[in-house]
Amino acid sequence: MRAYIGCCLILISSLLITACGGGGNDAPPTPQGEAAPVESEFRITVDTPEALLTAQQTSSGIINKAFALAQANLTEDNFAAVWLDGKGKILEQINITSWESQGDGTYILKAQTNIRLNAVLLIDLFDTPEFTIGESLPTDVYITPLADERLTVTLKSTLAYYALTQRVQLDESWGVFDEAVREASRSKILFALEDINSIADDFEATLIPKLGLVNVRLSDLMSLSIVQSMTKGRMERFVTEQTAARADISAILNSGYWRLGSAADNNGSSIMADKMEYDGQETQKTEYRWNKNGDEDISLTEFFTYLSGTTAFGTDDVKHQVLTNNGWVGLFDYLKVELATNETMVLTDAALNADDKMGITLEASFYPLANKRMHDFLSGKNDHFLTRYIKSDEIFQDGAFGFYFTWRPESETYLLCDNRNGSTACQVSPVNLPGTSYASLEDVLTATDSVALTVQDVNGFKIADNVIVEMISDNLFTLRYWVNIAANNWSVLEVSSWAPAQFAGKSMFRFDVPDVIKQLAVNYDFEHNNLFLVEDRGFINIGETLLDNKEFHYSGFDNNAKNQIFAVASRDNLPPFGVCSFGNTEQANESLFLNAVTECGGDERFTNQSVNALTDQHLVQISEDGEISAMILRSNNSWEQYRNGRAVNGSRSWTLTKEGYLKLIPDTSKPNDFDYWALTNIDYSRNILAVKAYSSREENSNTSGDLIFTILTKEYAPDQLTACEALDSGWEQTTTTPVTKRTLAEYEQQAAACKVVWEQRVPRFTETMLIGQSGELSDDKALRFFGDSSRFLKLSDNFSGEFFLGKYVDSDGCGFNFDILWKLEEDGTLYYEAADGSMNERITVTDTDGLGFAIKAFNHQTRWTTDETLQFTGDEGEIWSDIVTLIDATAVPDVVPIEAPDGQEQPTTPPAGTILNDGQACAFQNQSGS
Repeated sequence: MRAYIGCCLILISSLLITACGGGGNDAPPTPQGEAAPVESEFRITVDTPEALLTAQQTSSGIINKAFALAQANLTEDNFAAVWLDGKGKILEQINITSWESQGDGTYILKAQTNIRLNAVLLIDLFDTPEFTIGESLPTDVYITPLADERLTVTLKSTLAYYALTQRVQLDESWGVFDEAVREASRSKILFALEDINSIADDFEATLIPKLGLVNVRLSDLMSLSIVQSMTKGRMERFVTEQTAARADISAILNSGYWRLGSAADNNGSSIMADKMEYDGQETQKTEYRWNKNGDEDISLTEFFTYLSGTTAFGTDDVKHQVLTNNGWVGLFDYLKVELATNETMVLTDAALNADDKMGITLEASFYPLANKRMHDFLSGKNDHFLTRYIKSDEIFQDGAFGFYFTWRPESETYLLCDNRNGSTACQVSPVNLPGTSYASLEDVLTATDSVALTVQDVNGFKIADNVIVEMISDNLFTLRYWVNIAANNWSVLEVSSWAPAQFAGKSMFRFDVPDVIKQLAVNYDFEHNNLFLVEDRGFINIGETLLDNKEFHYSGFDNNAKNQIFAVASRDNLPPFGVCSFGNTEQANESLFLNAVTECGGDERFTNQSVNALTDQHLVQISEDGEISAMILRSNNSWEQYRNGRAVNGSRSWTLTKEGYLKLIPDTSKPNDFDYWALTNIDYSRNILAVKAYSSREENSNTSGDLIFTILTKEYAPDQLTACEALDSGWEQTTTTPVTKRTLAEYEQQAAACKVVWEQRVPRFTETMLIGQSGELSDDKALRFFGDSSRFLKLSDNFSGEFFLGKYVDSDGCGFNFDILWKLEEDGTLYYEAADGSMNERITVTDTDGLGFAIKAFNHQTRWTTDETLQFTGDEGEIWSDIVTLIDATAVPDVVPIEAPDGQEQPTTPPAGTILNDGQACAFQNQSGS
């Protein structure tokens, strides 16, 4: 079966091509750098970030929308090709003899070269590529080696080949690729290209998400320290692993080796360290984890230990399924050693036996790590997360070693996800009917007279966000790959083949994804290129085929290296809490938002647990101009919005996305208008969250664009807000005076001491908060006092001189309702005075939970200065505290004070029930009622 697929179908596997005669066209060795006297045809697909500029001059601001189509609108002048010499410098130009555009981002060109690793294609999206003989490759062009007839030019391919050429210049030789350059063997070149593409995949996972691309020149991006550091580091790791010495695999497993990893999803974040051991009889794997919880530092604890002789598994432990002669068998992802020598070990899954013929051959190489940067050897897809906890200049000390493992399946192996118990995880759905699944293999096929002309007509399924597979039922077993590149333009970019197969009584369709498609794929769903379809449990499922003798690699560390890594890994090495403005822009898209989140992220993200903990809490934001807003998530997935303490009417919803974004829809009648909140950091001691936000509105799509911005929000429990009562005067009811006389200076000092200021966010009164829209009387506001809910400070935006007008109202006791003059001082303090001059007061906001406002106030009454027994000065009075809320001014009761009965003499002390004695029971009312 494998020979049929490898030799009779259109494949790109370098091993199979060589085995079936594909290498027969190898040109004889030529001097390095000398153009072969031949002409070869290359099919090049250009898929580059639309917002990343090359040599085009642009002004800041909105990027010309034509740029989005640049990949499909290139001309011959945008292409050039050069030879590199033995030191990685440009030797001479290669002549491009013909050029043709397919109109979909794919170009066919002929050049006077054979397949070569040191023949390089240069592409400038807007101008003619410029280069200098004898110098390095320019950094303002996209590049790829002309190492295959079918290639894709991407940012990741550019980064990978750039990293290689930088290393060649450093070593002044092609090093591990020397034979591929010098001998130009087709198989060696394709092996080298496979390595370069593997490095490119690592950059796609680890480096590109850290880069903001909007309106950035490619040359500026290539000069960034993070690009220089990570490209150099990844090549250092690659070269070190390729030149490692063959190791005694038995000795390594006897001492135990470590693999490091990490995980971050909506269930939480963690760091893993797994140790694999074999003592000659029993295989042991011990898993250690640090599940991030709050602000606790990294501390690995044992999570699970597998012993091959004693540990039993149940069906809940099944991770994948493998097809055997006994049907589908659940795998547990724990390996056990079946056979061991010093050079090689044969392992199989804990669920399998030796006679299942599903073994894996394992070999190892080793290399010293002393004086090498830790970041360089934590640069893979699985372990790069760790680098954020390690300083960039940390190096390994003596005694640390790394391992480079090679494993090969002994027989062809078919892997499927665990689709038991109704799981649809690996079911295949028609792209135009995503809610359904194919039920039979025949349903997946398209008749020759129904082959799609447009993507809307395709009967096919996705293997990536931008790749659709269309399998055609013809005599050639044709398979077409529809790919979306260059501004939402779906087209057939590759034609390959599929094949029917039988294995262990199961019918299936086999196909191998061309590497060029895998390089173009966005969010490719699989680890490998060899895939199959099979009917199981009533539906068509997709899985991966592991080819026997196909090499796969992974890295490990010895005990010393692992211990040294975790000795220096700490949350103390994370960036300090604060505003991260990286990526903030008014010309945003979701991809750029992801880059900004990655760059600004510490080790935080929203999870199911953290979002549930936020429900019913007040998330408060204070703008630079003092405007206060808050939101409250509810457990029914609705949320409430408050501005300056007032509820904003509306129907809203929230969800947690798979990326860990809090998706906020401000109006459920407009579901395409939404905000994303991504948590990037937390100050646990102050309950402050740093959030990178993305705002998308349909109305902005053709105008100003979407927004990326930073939010700091402070979390308050519903009952957390309290008044700061420090230095309060107290009130003496019998004398209607403060218990303790305070000065204005004491008040100002204490108000400042009580004020809760966080990250330069200062709670204060603003005119917008207190009067609403200027000149609009219907939205006037009033303060309602929590300590005495019958009392109101009614404010108006009617103006008189330097003051606004208002009323001070109390509906308790005899009641009062007198005119006031009020204004906002520069620091946000509310000052008001009675129109008759009998009193004045200052109110300062000290804290807010977004709905209420804690205040500190200073009251001065004129009678205290005229009463000789009190001896108050004009700067002395009462300090008091309370919580106030804002209400509509129209909700304040229209109080008519109770006057003294006719003929009753005025009391010598202030009458009960006035502002002068804090609204006690009305003596006049009591007398009249007796």
